[in-house]
Amino acid sequence: MKTLFTLFLLALLATTAPAWAQHRSAKSRAAKLAATRAAQEKAERARRAEAAAKLAAAMPVSSGPDADELLRIEESWAQATIRNDAETITHLLADEYVSVNSLGLVTGKSDVLAAIANDEAKCDINKPFEYIVRVYGNAGLVVHNTSFRGRMNGNITSGEYRTTHMFIKRNGKWLVVANQTTFVVPERMTLVSKNAPKGDSHERKRKRNKDDVAGQ
Repeated sequence: MKTLFTLFLLALLATTAPAWAQHRSAKSRAAKLAATRAAQEKAERARRAEAAAKLAAAMPVSSGPDADELLRIEESWAQATIRNDAETITHLLADEYVSVNSLGLVTGKSDVLAAIANDEAKCDINKPFEYIVRVYGNAGLVVHNTSFRGRMNGNITSGEYRTTHMFIKRNGKWLVVANQTTFVVPERMTLVSKNAPKGDSHERKRKRNKDDVAGQ
């Protein structure tokens, strides 16, 4: 009887071992893939940090009141997008303002203001960082990254973007005349709190027949 039980146990182990081994192998492969992805992301972050440092060294931030004013405008613009403050944005953008967003769409000042008025553009996170500021007389250039999360025409968009803003000083006032945005990293919400609000869950239905707003 003991011999029969032993044979039965061996047979049971023989039938279950392959499934157990496959499960262990699958977990091992998943762990290796996760480790590989983590290593690649770490290497990419290090590469980008090194590139940003080299670029910043080659193009140091301009100093002086004009450079300070450009940085103030950048911060004011970012905060205005969070508040959907069309009045502030109106005064920051030149009438001939033109933007190429991360999808390659070209929009103007009227498109930006219309998107705000029609409740088609919202964001709850817009945090610029890694600035490069240059002033050339009555012209200015600002390049920076931004962590962004919001909705464009009802579609959720988030990640890290790099923007280039061109300024012109007209009648003693700096105005944004052009913007170009490039999508850098998805879902890497640099400098973003995990407890940030996720937006209005009661978003009303609206038509989605307009291009994405400029700037992101």
